[in-house]
Amino acid sequence: MGRSRKQLSTEPFELEISALDAKGMGLAVNGDRELRVFDALPGEKIIARNLLGRSMRGRAETVDVLRASRDRVEARCPVFGYCGGCSLQHMSMAAQLARKQSALLQTLHANNVRPAEVYAPLDATHWNYRRKARLSVRDVPAKQRVLIGFRERNARYVADMNECHILHPAIADALPGMSALLGTLDARAAIPQIEVACGDERCALIIRHLEPMSTADAGRLRLFARETGLGIYLQPAGPESVELLSPEGFQLEYALPSLGLRFRFGPLDFVQVNGALNRQMVTRALELLEPRTEDHVLDLFCGLGNFTLPLAQAAGQVTGLEGSAEMVERARANARLNGLSNAGFQVADLYAPGDAPPWPAAGYTKILLDPPRSGAQEMLPWIAASGMTRVLYISCNPETLARDAGILVNRHGFRLLGAGVMNMFPHTHHSEAIALFERDAVGAPS
Repeated sequence: MGRSRKQLSTEPFELEISALDAKGMGLAVNGDRELRVFDALPGEKIIARNLLGRSMRGRAETVDVLRASRDRVEARCPVFGYCGGCSLQHMSMAAQLARKQSALLQTLHANNVRPAEVYAPLDATHWNYRRKARLSVRDVPAKQRVLIGFRERNARYVADMNECHILHPAIADALPGMSALLGTLDARAAIPQIEVACGDERCALIIRHLEPMSTADAGRLRLFARETGLGIYLQPAGPESVELLSPEGFQLEYALPSLGLRFRFGPLDFVQVNGALNRQMVTRALELLEPRTEDHVLDLFCGLGNFTLPLAQAAGQVTGLEGSAEMVERARANARLNGLSNAGFQVADLYAPGDAPPWPAAGYTKILLDPPRSGAQEMLPWIAASGMTRVLYISCNPETLARDAGILVNRHGFRLLGAGVMNMFPHTHHSEAIALFERDAVGAPS
């Protein structure tokens, strides 16, 4: 019979925090145990308490700060500390940015790559920036209310929150009303989540429901839409089942005002979370890639045309490739909306194995790619063989960016001209990055 695991004490104890891990948790040693500590910063002496439960193994929480870091600030949100929506509100924004920039450079160095230039971090609004989110819902009879919010840190419960300082203001302000509304529905116990999608002027709620919505419930939701101006969509099954309930003709849209471009999108379409930062990111992408009338630019993972259409304003031709046929149709519609005839879009499985690249041969001169978190490793040999001289890589995962940078530089003869972080997700450990690669116009190295 195996020995039982020793029960941890919940008595507070002192800790010295030595560093932060990749998720922004403090690192410390207590006796022979390595700990990750919520809400702690390097150099601090704190009072900590062990957290119990399998999901919290090896973790502790900060109870009190005996010696504070100069980077410590007071968190704005009253539920910071147990809500899982943020992890770094206790750290100054300057320190958050410095940490993310340092982490990117360290990861690049670990892959034997050093940028010739380190770009200053792109930064925009730090509060109420989040225009896409998935909120959990739970009917809690003991509290006589329906909870709507991010999951708590242990992911078991929904955070009891009446306000949020990172969600778009229209959604943050509506949280109490949304909770009260769901409490009146017959289906309140059959709604596990609500997705949020916001454009520049309007926001939508996509309500996932596991049981059919009654006529009375639909009427209550329509009334809420009229009172708040929010669009209401119902999702009884998978993403393909999403249908607009109210108001009729509702449409989400965002703009890039400096370029005079408008983009329409559906409630579940991918758009960059931080609209203000996205505008800066597109501007930097154009500055770095330098599209000209003689260029034919290839935009991989083009989505609804967020980069493709700005590139088309300067380049002779742009071809956008995307795995989703629905998103390709959305991108084509956005090109028509903006009167751009030199932007073409095609459906392509960019991870499909094969000897030939998943894009047609068309004499491309430059490439922009914005892959998912898994990166673009499978595409790099094709990119190298194409003879393209300039590659701009947008990444939501600096680790896979660094891996791919190592391949482009050390195997395919590119130079990393510059790299830097972009503050797409303030107050979280998530980081966005941009990197520019270039090589001489001699084709792929032998």
